[in-house]
Amino acid sequence: MTASPPDPDELRASIRALWERSADGWAQSNGRFTAATLAVSHWLVNAIRPQPGQHLLELAAGIGETGFLAAELIEPGGVLVSSDGAEAMVEAARARAEELGLSNVEFRPVDLEWIDARTAEFDGVLCRWGYMFAVDREAALRETRRVLRPGGRVALATWTAPERNPWAMLIREALYDAGLTDALLPPSPSPFDLATPAILGTLLEDAGFAEIETAEVELTFPYAGVIDYFSEAVAILRPLTDLVSGLNEAQLKDLRARLEQKAAPYEHADGSLSLPGVALVAVAEA
Repeated sequence: MTASPPDPDELRASIRALWERSADGWAQSNGRFTAATLAVSHWLVNAIRPQPGQHLLELAAGIGETGFLAAELIEPGGVLVSSDGAEAMVEAARARAEELGLSNVEFRPVDLEWIDARTAEFDGVLCRWGYMFAVDREAALRETRRVLRPGGRVALATWTAPERNPWAMLIREALYDAGLTDALLPPSPSPFDLATPAILGTLLEDAGFAEIETAEVELTFPYAGVIDYFSEAVAILRPLTDLVSGLNEAQLKDLRARLEQKAAPYEHADGSLSLPGVALVAVAEA
C-alpha cells in the first residue's frame, strides 16, 4: 500500500519546529561552518551588487552571517532585514549582530512562502541554503520576486548531489549501515532536492526571473578527527542529537567504527579530516 503524502501544513510545522530546536546548536557550533562556507557567502553577496542606501532582505538567514557581510556594504543609509522562519534563529542572529556591532540590521520572523513585506520593497534578496527546505518552492520564489523591485536580484545557494558532499553524507551513511535509519537520504524537502542547474534554473524561470546564472563552489570542511566531526554533527542536527541520546554503549561504538571506516579516505596522517562539499549557487533578476 502506497503511503499518502504528508499534509503540507504539518510538514511546514515540523520543519519550523526542527529549526527552532536547532538554533542553540547552530549558534554555538556555527563558527567552523561559517568559515568553511565563506566562499559561498561572498559569491552571493557579490552577485546582488550591494550599494550604499539599498534595502536588502536575507531569507532563511539562520544566525545571519551571510547577510551581515552585505550590511557593511550598504552603509551609509542602507538597511538589511535578517529573517528566518524559526524565531529562535532570528534571536540568535540578533545576538550575533550585537556581538559584531552592526546597527543597520532589522530582524523579522518571515516565512519563505508568505513574505510579510510590501511589493517591490527590496533591492536585493539573499537566501543561502533556504529554498531547498520550502514545501512549495515555486511559491517561495514567486514571493521573492514580488518583494524585489524591477531589476532587483536574488542570489541563492543549494547543494549539489549527495555523492559530491561527503561532509554531509558520511554520518548518514554510517547511520544507515548501522541500521539506525531506514533511508540513506533525508526525506523531501531535503538539502539535495535542487542539485542541478537545470532544476534550479527551471524553478527561477517559472517564478518569473530572468538573466539566470549558476555556478558551483567547491568547499572543504576541516575537522580535528572523526570524533570532532561526529560531535559537531550531534550538536547541530537535532534529529541526530535525539537518536544518539537513545543509543546504548555498544550501538555508539558500532556507529563510530562505521564512521571511522567511511571517513578513512579523507583522513590525514595526523588523524585530521578534510571533507569535501560542492555548493550550487545562482543569481537572477526580477
